[in-house]
Amino acid sequence: MISQNKKFWFLYFLMLTLELLVAAVVLSKFGFDFYQGGDSLGYMLLAKNLVEHGTFSLSDAPPYTPSNIRTPGYPLFLALIYFIFHSFVPAIFLGALISAFAAPLIYLIAREIFDEQIAFISGILTAIEPLGLFLGVSILTEGVFTPVLLLSVYCFIRYLRHNDAKNLWISGFLFGVATIIRPIMFYFWPLAVFFVIYKTKDFGWRQAIKRSLTFALIFFIVLSPWLIRNKISVNSWQIAGLQGYVFFIDHYGAVLRYLGEAGPLSDVQSKAWALAGPDKIFTSQGSDILFKAAVSGIKEHKLTYANVYARSLISFFVASGYKSLFIDILGIPAKAPYVPFELFLRFDFKSIFKTMAGMDFIGILIYFGSKIFWITASGLFLISLIYLLTKNNFKMIRAEIVFIAVVIFYFALITGPTAVGGGRTKTPINGLIFVFAVFGFYKILDFLKKKMA
Repeated sequence: MISQNKKFWFLYFLMLTLELLVAAVVLSKFGFDFYQGGDSLGYMLLAKNLVEHGTFSLSDAPPYTPSNIRTPGYPLFLALIYFIFHSFVPAIFLGALISAFAAPLIYLIAREIFDEQIAFISGILTAIEPLGLFLGVSILTEGVFTPVLLLSVYCFIRYLRHNDAKNLWISGFLFGVATIIRPIMFYFWPLAVFFVIYKTKDFGWRQAIKRSLTFALIFFIVLSPWLIRNKISVNSWQIAGLQGYVFFIDHYGAVLRYLGEAGPLSDVQSKAWALAGPDKIFTSQGSDILFKAAVSGIKEHKLTYANVYARSLISFFVASGYKSLFIDILGIPAKAPYVPFELFLRFDFKSIFKTMAGMDFIGILIYFGSKIFWITASGLFLISLIYLLTKNNFKMIRAEIVFIAVVIFYFALITGPTAVGGGRTKTPINGLIFVFAVFGFYKILDFLKKKMA
C-alpha cells in the first residue's frame, strides 16, 4: 500500500515531468518567440517596467503611465524572476514547479470527502490533463493561479469538515492572493461567507458574524494595498482596468456576433477601440466607457443576451482547447478547420458540420474525442452532484460537496461567453470536475455490477 505522502509526491512529479516535456516540445519547435504575443507579452512588459522603471505600467516608452489593467500578482512573480535572471525564460520552469502542485492538491481535496481510490485517480487525471500541462509552462496566470485557488479550496474544505478556524483564516488569505493573481475571484467572497455562517450558526449568531467578518476582513486586507494604489495612481477603485474591455468584447461582443452585427473577434475589438479611443482603451476611464456601452447594448437585447449566456454555459463544460493545443502548437499532423464560435452560439449545426467537412481522421479524433471526453466528465459531474445531494448517507459531507460545486458553477457563471470557443477559463477547476466524475464513474460501475450479478 502506497502511503498518502508518497501518493502526493508521485502526483506532483508526474505532472511536473509531463509539463516539462510539453515545454521541451514548444521550445524546440518555436523557441522563446512563442511567448512574444497575446497576454504573455503584456505580463512581461509589466514585470520589466517594475524592475527597470519602478512602475506598474504597460507603456513601452516614457513617461510609463501607471496602469491597473491587470492585477499585480503574476507580474510580481515575473518581476522577481526578471530581477534575478535578467530573463523570462526561467519563468517557464519555475512556473511548472508551482503549477505541478495542482494534481496533489486535487488528491487532498478529494480525500477529504471521498475514499483514497477516488482521490488518487482524480489526481492522476489532473496531472495528465493536456491543457493544464500546457498552461503550466506558459507565461500566463493559470499556472500559478490554479494551485493557489485549489489550496484555498482545500483549506476551506478542512474548515467545513473540522470547524478549524485557523484553516478559515488561511483560506481567506489565499482567496485574496488568488484574486490578486486573477481578479475573477473578486466576487466569490460573499458565497464563501454564506458557508461560514451555515457552518457556525449552531454556535450562535455572534460567533457566525464574527468569523464571517474576520474572513472578509482578511480577504480585503490582502487586496487593500492594490486597491489603495489604484485610487492614488489611476483614480479608480477598480481591481482591474480590463474588466470593462472584457465585458464589452466577450459578453456584448457575443451578442453582436450572434445577431450578425459583427464578424470575427477583430470586428468587436475595432468597435471597442473606436468607442474608447486608442489612448484610453486600456485605462480605467476606457473600462468605464466600454462597460457602460456594453450594459446599454445588452439592455437593448435582453433576451438575446440571456440566450447567448445560457448557451455559453453549455460550452463552458465541454470546452477543452485540445484542437489548438495538439494541432497548432504541438504540431500533430491533422486537418481540423477553425469553426467560428458564433455558429456554436446559434447551435447552427448544419454550418458547423459543413465547416468540418475538410477534417481528416486524426482531426476528427482530436476534435470530437475531446468533446466526448468533456461531455462525459461534465455529465458524470452533474449526475454525481444530484446523487450526492439526494442520498441521506452523504449528509455529513453535504456542505463540502455543495461548496466545491459552487466553486465550479461560479467559474461557469462569472466567465459566461468568455469561455466560448476555448478551455482556458475552465482549466483551474477541471480537477474539481474530475473529483465528481470519478465518483460518478465508480457508482455507475457498482450499479452495473449489481445488475449483472
